[in-house]
Amino acid sequence: MGQIKRIEWVDIVKYVCIIMVMLSHLETRTEIWRAFYSPFFLSAFFFTAGYVYKQKDDFVEFLHKKFRQLFVPWLIFSIFDLVLSQVSSFNAHESLLEELKWNFLQIRGKGDKIWFVAAIFVAFIPFYFFIRFYETKSQKVNEGFRHKCVPAVILAWLLSFASILYTRLTPAGIFPWNTTALPWHIEYMFQAMFYMVLGYIFRHNIETEFDKHNSPKVRMAALIVYLLLVFVPFFGKMNMPMIADILYQYLTSFIGIVTLILIAKAVKTNKYIDYVGQNTLIYFALHGKVYSIIQTLLRKFAGGFYLAILNSVAFSSVFCVILSLILSVILIVPAYIINRWFPFIVGRESIRIEKRKNESSSY
Repeated sequence: MGQIKRIEWVDIVKYVCIIMVMLSHLETRTEIWRAFYSPFFLSAFFFTAGYVYKQKDDFVEFLHKKFRQLFVPWLIFSIFDLVLSQVSSFNAHESLLEELKWNFLQIRGKGDKIWFVAAIFVAFIPFYFFIRFYETKSQKVNEGFRHKCVPAVILAWLLSFASILYTRLTPAGIFPWNTTALPWHIEYMFQAMFYMVLGYIFRHNIETEFDKHNSPKVRMAALIVYLLLVFVPFFGKMNMPMIADILYQYLTSFIGIVTLILIAKAVKTNKYIDYVGQNTLIYFALHGKVYSIIQTLLRKFAGGFYLAILNSVAFSSVFCVILSLILSVILIVPAYIINRWFPFIVGRESIRIEKRKNESSSY
C-alpha cells in the first residue's frame, strides 16, 4: 500500500486560499481584491480542517496530535521569525523580549506571529468536544439528516454569532491593549469552529448529494451570486445595521465557500497546485519575509515603476496576483527543504519512516 491518498479538491481550495492570504499582505493589494477574498479565504481553511478531521475517542491522543501538527510549528516558526527580524528586518520593531511577550500572549493585532496557526490550534479544542457530543447524539437517535445536522449547525452558529457580538459590542478600552481581542484568540475560536463544523457535516451528510448537482450551470450561477453579493454593496457603498451586516457576512462567506468547492471539484489539478495546497502551513509561516525582501528591492531598484503600480488600481490589481504566484513558486524551495530534512517542524514524519511504514503495511 502507498501513502494515504489526498483529496484533490481540498488541496485546490487550500491553494486558492493561501494565494489570497499572500495577496492580502502585499502593498499592491487593492480594496477590490479585499472585497473579493475576505468572505472566504480564512473561513474555507477552517472548513477544510473540519472536513478532513477524523474523530478520536481519546482526548489526550487528539491533543498530542494537534500539539505536534499545529502548536510546535507555530512555536518554531514564530520564534524563528522574531529572531530573524532582530538580525535583519526591513520594518521597525521592538526589543526581542517585548516581541516575544506579545507573541506568546497571541492577542490579535499585537505582534501575534503566525496567528492563524495558533487560532486553529485553539479552535480545535472546542471542536473536538462539539463533534464528540454530536456523534454521540447521532448514534443514540436514529433520525434523518435534518434532525441530526440542523440543531448542530444552529448551535455552532449561535456560539459563533455570540462571539462576533462580543467583538462588536465590548468597549475596546476594557483591556490594557485597547482591543476586544483576548489572549490566544479565544474570542475567535467559536467563529472558526462554526466553519469547521460545517466542513465535518458536509463530508459526512451532504457531499454525496452536493456532487450530484455540481454542473457547469450551477457553478456559474453560484459564482454570479457570490460576485453580486460581494460587489453590489462594495461599489454601492452600502452601510447596513450591525445585525444585518453580520448576517450578510455569514451569507457571503457561505456562498463563497460553496462556490469555491464547486469549482475545485470540477477543475483539474497539477503537481504545483497540489504541492502548494499540501504545504500551506509553511507558506503561511514564511511568505512574510520573502515578500518584504521583494517589495524592498522593488522600492530600491525600480522605485518609479513600482510607485506607478501602487498609484494605479488596475495595475496593482494585476501585479498583486502575479507577485503572489511568484511567491508561491519561490516558497517551493524552503517547503521542499523542510519536508525533506526537517519534517518535524511541521509535525510530519521523515520520508524514510513513511516509506518504512508503507513497506511494512504492504505485507
